[in-house]
Amino acid sequence: MVSVASMESIKDPTVKIIPSERLQNLINNLTINDGDDQSVPKGIMELRKRTQVGEDQRNSNDETAGDVLFTVEDVEWLLNQLRENVISEGTSDDSHGHCLHSLLEDSELILPSPKPIERNPILEKRIQRLKREQDEREYKRMTRNVDTSRKHEPQETISYQMQQINRQLIAVFQFVLSVAAGFAFGFLGVELIVGSLDFGFRLLLGIICALIIALAEIYFLAKQLADDIFPPENFKLHQD
Repeated sequence: MVSVASMESIKDPTVKIIPSERLQNLINNLTINDGDDQSVPKGIMELRKRTQVGEDQRNSNDETAGDVLFTVEDVEWLLNQLRENVISEGTSDDSHGHCLHSLLEDSELILPSPKPIERNPILEKRIQRLKREQDEREYKRMTRNVDTSRKHEPQETISYQMQQINRQLIAVFQFVLSVAAGFAFGFLGVELIVGSLDFGFRLLLGIICALIIALAEIYFLAKQLADDIFPPENFKLHQD
């Protein structure tokens, strides 16, 4: 049985990118005008600031420059910068090898993922206990024919089987008796109440009464059979 863990909803759906070394070098070599500093995304600015810091100080404060995460906003800004450079130089970006898709090939993409919900320890403990009890019942059921010292279930005794047979025979006898009594009432009883009637009409009344009683008896027999096969769970199976 495979258990499926419940997952939380994604709180931050942002797709993030760890820039490759080639992409970092390109961003550090970009020329940004003073008036464009306000439009530079946070990820680009963070990468350029780390590059401007001395090598020793950067290694002591941050593990790697790859810790900087780019978002879609950073990628859009970089794409616009590459287009502006192509327009200003009048050349194709393929000639410099600065296609955006080629720059992102070696970068690592981080997709948003939901966190698994931790299960209630009390509930988990109860589930494990119920599983152990179920496994123990299954084991006893499979080994009861091997170990004769085990106590048999009541359903396996001969007396129980005889009781069930008697119940079924009594139910069939009651069904036949009820149908016969209904036919007798329609065939003879109505005539005794209202007077002499035609034989065919009396026969029809007897059949109608017997049919009505038969349908009612069949309904109750089916209901009793369903209760025997699937007993109602009106009692507690375990103690909390």
